[in-house]
Amino acid sequence: MSQKGASSIGSRAYQPTKEFSNMVYGVFNRLEKWRHERTPGQQTPSSYTSGCKTVLLWLDGTLSSYECTQLLPFFPQLFIEQLLHMMDVKEDPELQSLAYHVFRHLPNVPHPAGEDSEFVDTLIRIGRTSQSWHQRLRVMINMQIIYFRRLFLLSKVDREKLFDCVANMLEDPQHEVRAGASATLSGMIRCSPVALRNEMVLKLRDRFTKSLIQHPLPKKPRIYTSGFSSATSTGTSTPTPEHTRLVITRHAAVLGLGALIQAFPYTSPPPPWMPGVLITLSTKAAGDPGIVGQSVKSIISEFKKTRQDTWHIDVKAFEPDQVEDLAGVLWKSYFA
Repeated sequence: MSQKGASSIGSRAYQPTKEFSNMVYGVFNRLEKWRHERTPGQQTPSSYTSGCKTVLLWLDGTLSSYECTQLLPFFPQLFIEQLLHMMDVKEDPELQSLAYHVFRHLPNVPHPAGEDSEFVDTLIRIGRTSQSWHQRLRVMINMQIIYFRRLFLLSKVDREKLFDCVANMLEDPQHEVRAGASATLSGMIRCSPVALRNEMVLKLRDRFTKSLIQHPLPKKPRIYTSGFSSATSTGTSTPTPEHTRLVITRHAAVLGLGALIQAFPYTSPPPPWMPGVLITLSTKAAGDPGIVGQSVKSIISEFKKTRQDTWHIDVKAFEPDQVEDLAGVLWKSYFA
């Protein structure tokens, strides 16, 4: 009973002592001080880069040993952000590689059930608030890993928070982050238990479809033969902040719907909700200029490419006019 009451893994064999904790915090406080003293762009080794490499080699060894769980208390508030800072030192590829290796290792360390919420919350906080898009992109790596590895141990609240965070990151100002969020969301849906998967697919489908409908792309202003534009024209081709925000919102919705489709690449016939999603993309966003329209064409093209061998079965899930709509997106009859 005492073992069961201690934690989900019984009594903790390895816990950091007060002296050990003080030592770890002292080392990382010193690294933080050296980080601020280092000149940005410095090509030569510094106290910060050399100290980081020493600490990373120690962390790599400890995280691979039976004592790894004693470092768990330091993950959320200490290790994650410092490792991300180390990966930002592009002048030292060795440091970046070591930091990336250790960073990927963190979610592989077994947390006792119910004690991973702080780790998840830290990843979500950085993904939402970091000023560096590289850091926002990199934390999704560990969001994926901790979701996949602890799929049946994460609480329902933590699972929902991860889904919500990744879905929100589809609206990130940086294109690379939006693309990474789409791939992450697709993988999370694909590996989820059936009940959770079905729930999230319908919830996200409704969310992204509603976003596309509620944020239509305004029609181009009419140009009169006299050479004057209508009153709605700004007289310049430079996108306004409002237009840029609208494009990002629509791109997020397209990537989100695309992630749902790409989560089931070989399911034949396709799930009942999928034809409607494809038609939403083809009728609501395929005509958008730039990256939004390109993304729609890429999603539909990839959908057909992965289903060439089963298209004689899959096509029966579509109405004839829906097949025509999809064919029209790519300007040739891939779906005939």
